[in-house]
Amino acid sequence: MVILVADSPKHGSGEIYRLLRRRVLEGGLPPATKVNIQHLATELNTSATPVREALRQLQGDGLLLATSHKGYATTDVLDRAGVKSLFEFRLLIEPWAASVAATDSLRNPARELERELKAFNPAMDSVRHAMIYHDSRFHGRILAASENSLVIDAYEKSHCHLHLFRMIGEHWDWRASLTQHQEIQSAIARADSTGAEEAMRSHLHQAYEGFMSELEPLAESKEKLREPSSPRIISKKS
Repeated sequence: MVILVADSPKHGSGEIYRLLRRRVLEGGLPPATKVNIQHLATELNTSATPVREALRQLQGDGLLLATSHKGYATTDVLDRAGVKSLFEFRLLIEPWAASVAATDSLRNPARELERELKAFNPAMDSVRHAMIYHDSRFHGRILAASENSLVIDAYEKSHCHLHLFRMIGEHWDWRASLTQHQEIQSAIARADSTGAEEAMRSHLHQAYEGFMSELEPLAESKEKLREPSSPRIISKKS
């Protein structure tokens, strides 16, 4: 973990961004908290310019929102409706993307996905940050294989993994997530488009249940996700 202290030399906006993003995700900057640019600059022994640049990046992540007088405040964490909306969005594109990725061609990302699975190491960081890094790269590689720039752009702008794992502590069942990722990777490696699509859909439903359980640990049932009976987007395989 990078720790910045007041007597450290000045830091660039990238390092400040990473530090402040960690604070927001871990609750060091709680939801709906005003962010004082000058206080941060003083704490980090730097000028206000790199702090502003870092805050603009966090605004792009959806972790901050602009307030009056050119200030910022942290956003709220996802509620039940937010989690449901995010997963319904993901169900529209990710099963399709997994199906498109499962092709017998050089676009098939199976080897890259296998490397991501082997590289996962929760001991190197907290489970939250390890999962954000792994999940965003694993799912991102599948989306990238679609070569559909509009879909990829919409997905990246959702920053779904940041917002979902911001909700949870360190007890997420990462082993179950990796097992599901392995099933997706295996189907893509076999160029089994139907199997990849169904494995991704199952994974998203199970993840949804897990995140909703964080919000409603005692609830006997969760609100079901809405999805088209057979979601499809035109692909190059047609």
